[in-house]
Amino acid sequence: MSGPFQLTLGLDLRPQSTGAIQYALWLCRAASLQPAGHVQAVHVIDPAAMVELSRHADQQTILGAFKQRGKEILNEVAHGARLHGPEVRSGDVLDELEAAARERSSTALLISRRTGTGARFAVTRLGSIARRLLRRLALPVIVVPADLLFSAVGDGPVLVAVDFSEDAARALVWARSLAQTIAREVELVHFVEMPDELGYAGLIQTERWEQLCDEVLEQGRGRMASFVRRHHCADLRTAVVRGPTLPALADYGAARGACLLVTGSGHHGLVHRVIVPSVASETAALSSVPVAVVP
Repeated sequence: MSGPFQLTLGLDLRPQSTGAIQYALWLCRAASLQPAGHVQAVHVIDPAAMVELSRHADQQTILGAFKQRGKEILNEVAHGARLHGPEVRSGDVLDELEAAARERSSTALLISRRTGTGARFAVTRLGSIARRLLRRLALPVIVVPADLLFSAVGDGPVLVAVDFSEDAARALVWARSLAQTIAREVELVHFVEMPDELGYAGLIQTERWEQLCDEVLEQGRGRMASFVRRHHCADLRTAVVRGPTLPALADYGAARGACLLVTGSGHHGLVHRVIVPSVASETAALSSVPVAVVP
């Protein structure tokens, strides 16, 4: 491995989970880099599975078989692009993936989202590994639709969702660095949730309600302008959009043809996570565009 741009790929050996491989190849192509020097695939065998497998073969045989299967999958997806065979480890999946990424000072850890069931609920469409990675978020994680194709990656910008917090500021720094590497523009978007007209039960006339919404939207534009000045990014395109962030962010990214959506972590305590949906995890669950979550 060489150079500052490094990707650790969490390799899933199940069918229809090759989106992360396709996207890693696309990122390298966009950066004019050879995948073999900048992508390392890692497959982790759960300890319980290793115990069961050890009843039938020794550990070296098992590791070798998994490495061979992983190499076959990489070759099938890469279509001639050179990729090294995967590193195969046994242990806690999160610990091992994060350790592999840290050892290589990786730009991001890429994982494929599980194939969805068609429901629009995050819990049914993000696998347990993705949910746990995003919950503890030791490094930037890119969640890729399981069936994403190289040819389907958008030709638009790296789109950063901002809520004007320090989380958003860190996400912006990471996004600008990546966008420079892959020669894409960065755009900022902020969603402004409007007052609930029905909640006023007719106490406010429609005309006044619309005026109130315009005032809230203008406040959002003012906060965006302040954020841009504070973080020295006046060169970037910005948008302040009327409506709730969820689920609109995923739809907006697709409409803009974004090649990547980037959000901050929005870290909160356990009780908050149970009650309030996470923009990062729910967008990663719903989006047809890869989603990067930055700690």
